[in-house]
Amino acid sequence: MKRILFIVVLALFVLAGCSSTFIFGNDEAEPRVPIAFTEYRVPPNFVPQALIITALGDSLSQGVGDTENRGGYVGRLASEISDWPGVRGAIVENTAKRGRRSDQLLAMFQKGQLTGPLTEADYVVMTIGGNDIMRIVKRDLFSLNIEAFAEELEVYETRYENIYASIRSINPTVPIVAIGVYNPFSLITDEVEEFDQIISDYNESMREITEADPLACYVPVSDLFIGNDNLVYHTDFFHPNSKGYDLMTDRILERMEECGLSFQE
Repeated sequence: MKRILFIVVLALFVLAGCSSTFIFGNDEAEPRVPIAFTEYRVPPNFVPQALIITALGDSLSQGVGDTENRGGYVGRLASEISDWPGVRGAIVENTAKRGRRSDQLLAMFQKGQLTGPLTEADYVVMTIGGNDIMRIVKRDLFSLNIEAFAEELEVYETRYENIYASIRSINPTVPIVAIGVYNPFSLITDEVEEFDQIISDYNESMREITEADPLACYVPVSDLFIGNDNLVYHTDFFHPNSKGYDLMTDRILERMEECGLSFQE
């Protein structure tokens, strides 16, 4: 893990502004909440005049780094959906915030802050997890080890399941599009294999939990942000730039069609 420590020290200056706050220490996860819902299929002859897209999570859903000011992948997705046959427009309800972690997102559910945005949602899009990982990086900067990330992953999995259960308790039939995390340190070097494994483990957990819900779709994006040869990073060297969000949007639309959550035809 010495190489991870070296890379992290180099990256801290650019990562310092990527979250509003960091809370140190271990958070206790809420007990697992059983997921209960029934499968739903949108009638082929039913298309609402305007679709409501509710965004949950962190800076990626907020659109930080989008120099074109198009709302990141959420704004682009709304624009694409507006062109679907029969759709008369797309309304974005963006609740995402820079620096948000999974425990903070769960707290919003517990306080009832997301009930309104989710009740009327026709689609839910979500990015959460990157700041959970970065909290461990900053907390254990001078004593990083892969075991710390594995321990946090167990707590994160419980939170992630509870996030799904919370969404379903409010809106049992809304399609959920969950986007994975990527490794920003690949921008600096391609030799940190341990950190790649950490990102892979978190993504695999997200995928498994998402695929347990028949109305949810997991979207992998880690391959889109390996290095910066394709010029996909913002100048903060952490968030996507406009091109990065373009690629994310294309991937999301592709996966929505594969998951049967699109009615373009």
